[in-house]
Amino acid sequence: MTFYNPHGELDAIPHSRTYREEAEMAGLAIDCVLNGEKAVYASSELTTGPRLFQLFREHGVRDLPSLKAALGPDEWLSRLWNPNVAEANAFARELRDRIPGRPLTVTPAPYTAPGWSQEEYLALWESLIRTRFRAVCFSDDWEYSNGCTFEFAVAWDAGLPTFDARGHDLGLPVGIALIERAARELEAEGFDATGLRLNLARLEGSRNRVTAGARS
Repeated sequence: MTFYNPHGELDAIPHSRTYREEAEMAGLAIDCVLNGEKAVYASSELTTGPRLFQLFREHGVRDLPSLKAALGPDEWLSRLWNPNVAEANAFARELRDRIPGRPLTVTPAPYTAPGWSQEEYLALWESLIRTRFRAVCFSDDWEYSNGCTFEFAVAWDAGLPTFDARGHDLGLPVGIALIERAARELEAEGFDATGLRLNLARLEGSRNRVTAGARS
């Protein structure tokens, strides 16, 4: 992004903030756009998902650091990150144009915070899903993504409606079944499905609460 600072006098001003301060700033930036409304969240794979596992297969590796070492930074961007970001942005635009009323639709793809860990990104988007969104839609093959399955668990815990890429209801039992199938497929190939398994455990907690509520 290019900011209006033609002489560059602001570029080198240093800032030191806590994670909480940076996350709150991100939330306030979204509030400038939402202006009291709630948006639709478009969940898509970015650093995990089908494209990552296909690259693992091609290069005979089993984890992201090994893949980055095999590809190098430029090829990693061109073969994984950039295509995933492009598809995530396109998915959000397609949702906006398809849903009646063309609601505000948010994708996490453009947002980067240098130095943040994956846990810090997930904490930010969990907070925003719980407070700034009215529904969550999931792109195709979302069940292979650690981030998307985490967001599915958050959405259900927050009581938000969830939909697949074509706008069909994505219920809790169906979502759990899809993630379980994806985890089994990946594990059968020797890939690490720990992230999917952790999110399945979160979803089982939601299913137990739903079942207990139906009985009471």
